[in-house]
Amino acid sequence: MDTTLSDQIEAIKSHIDIVDIIGQFERMKKRGRDYFCKCPFHNENTGSFSVSPAKGIYKCFGCGVSGDAIKFIQEREKLTYIEAMKWLADYYHLPLDDSSPRTYTRPTPRKISRPQPNTSPATFISKDIFNKSLSHYSDNNLITFLHTLFEPCIVNMLIEKYYLGTSKYYPGGCIFWQVDELGNIRSGKIMPYSPITGKRDRQATPVSNWVHTVLKMDPFTLQQCFYGQHLLCEDTSTPIAIVESEKTAIVASVFIPSFIWIASGGKGNLTRKKCQCLAGRKVVLFPDLGAVEDWQWVAGELSDIIDIEVNDLLQIAAPEYQLPDKSDLCDYLTSEAARTELVNEFKAALIEQAPQTISEGLQIWLDFSDKGLRRKDCSRACNEIRQEYDFDIVS
Repeated sequence: MDTTLSDQIEAIKSHIDIVDIIGQFERMKKRGRDYFCKCPFHNENTGSFSVSPAKGIYKCFGCGVSGDAIKFIQEREKLTYIEAMKWLADYYHLPLDDSSPRTYTRPTPRKISRPQPNTSPATFISKDIFNKSLSHYSDNNLITFLHTLFEPCIVNMLIEKYYLGTSKYYPGGCIFWQVDELGNIRSGKIMPYSPITGKRDRQATPVSNWVHTVLKMDPFTLQQCFYGQHLLCEDTSTPIAIVESEKTAIVASVFIPSFIWIASGGKGNLTRKKCQCLAGRKVVLFPDLGAVEDWQWVAGELSDIIDIEVNDLLQIAAPEYQLPDKSDLCDYLTSEAARTELVNEFKAALIEQAPQTISEGLQIWLDFSDKGLRRKDCSRACNEIRQEYDFDIVS
């Protein structure tokens, strides 16, 4: 390669913007400092293809492909190295003196519009609107479902702890209020649920909405925080667990009380800005089934500000518990297999401690009720012990 051609190639390389180039072919979304899209080199439902403008590289956490903008053009357009450089030269209107014929279609440059950071101050919801929603729980389908899992005293505690509201926007609609550690009410996400299964009603249109949108509070600058973020100021030493779903954070807080449970509201919502409130804290991510690799990558990006790790419990438990794809921690914790496991632990505690008085038996029950053991589970365990062993048990 002669000096002129080498200099021209270096000049082209100095102009390359990898986000701009890949953006000519793929629709990308910004998450933190990087961009994500569905991988163009394999079929996938989630966007695991990441593009780093700072490093000038791309990587797919699904199929493992990686490289720079030149390699992307080579692979995407099936070109040789010099043909890819010609493509880039045409794109940036730069000279490249090479006599070999072109075997590709000249690119038509178009500039992509990158999302600009929102610099407007956040708008907050008034306490009056917030307080009015904290009622009518008999009409709230999620609360009805929680009563199938836990004793009434625990459900009432969860309502108060996680600021659960009721909305008429959906029949039986629930409001998840996003309140930051300063007590500012960022907004509330309204979602419909089945009172029987606790699953989201995905036939609803739209599948979710925001309080400020429903009330037509315009203009309104939404700056989201974690669901449950207000809990961080109440306890600065307990480790934090993050899940995607608000419902999952609520349910998991009962079954696994050794964490402060908060929800990101979605896999793509773990942005660096949003996670600043977690700086210096111990954080464990509990990804949905199939999302471990995505969250491991996010954990790596945040490791300089957070003591963070990813728990792959679901991936390990999925075969034994026969969990379907995209299951989350709530699906695992509320499964019949997990419920049976909890009952067996309670039975073992009863047999080992052999309570002789109602007071002693009650204390064991209370310890397990804090983990989500229902009264009917307690009765089931005691009846099984009576049938399996040659002694009665105080219940």
